[in-house]
Amino acid sequence: MTNETEMTEVDSVDEPISQTTVWREAVVARRTELTDPETVSATQAAPLEQDVSRRNFIRASFWSGLGVTILGSLGLFLDFFWPRNVKGFGGPVPAGNVADYPRGAPPVANQEGQFWIANLDPNDSADNGTDGASGLIALWRKCPHLGCTVPWSPNASADISSEVGWFKCPCHGSTYTRSGIRVFGPAPRSMDTMKIDIDDAGNITVQTGEVMPGGPDNPDRAVDHPLLPS
Repeated sequence: MTNETEMTEVDSVDEPISQTTVWREAVVARRTELTDPETVSATQAAPLEQDVSRRNFIRASFWSGLGVTILGSLGLFLDFFWPRNVKGFGGPVPAGNVADYPRGAPPVANQEGQFWIANLDPNDSADNGTDGASGLIALWRKCPHLGCTVPWSPNASADISSEVGWFKCPCHGSTYTRSGIRVFGPAPRSMDTMKIDIDDAGNITVQTGEVMPGGPDNPDRAVDHPLLPS
């Protein structure tokens, strides 16, 4: 009896000690796991990587949106200002029919196209004449000096000649013949010319967007046509 009682007492004492030991070992193991550098770094790295990825996504979204906005604005700008079917100055301008321009008659102003047009007479040998040219010539009314509008002045005179009737700039006195040749004044060259197209019916179109700087060959730029009055 005594032995059984003693064994029972010993077992009852050993059991609590064993449970306590197990609990302590579990706590130590848990602390060791939490303080493991690899575990800690892995735990900290995951949120950091997520934060970096989120920032990259936001940054990429911002720049992409900004780029799309700029491209869209540029497209609208170009669409608005891109010339389409240009009419008036800068494009093709109708100038009537060849029958409207008698040979040797005074130049005719075209307000829409900002040019003068005349049918040059090759027999006009006057100082203010056609320099031997024959056909239609279109002269841009803008003075090559400072851009003033040059009128045809039938009563104007020039210091170099007794003839009257010249293209004469009212700003600084640059003076030109019927074919736009500069004869006097500060202008750096003769009057600029514009390209002339004439169809089979004699209808005239002046290409005001195709301007050639004036020069001594202005008379050679005159366009002849079978239907031009002679």
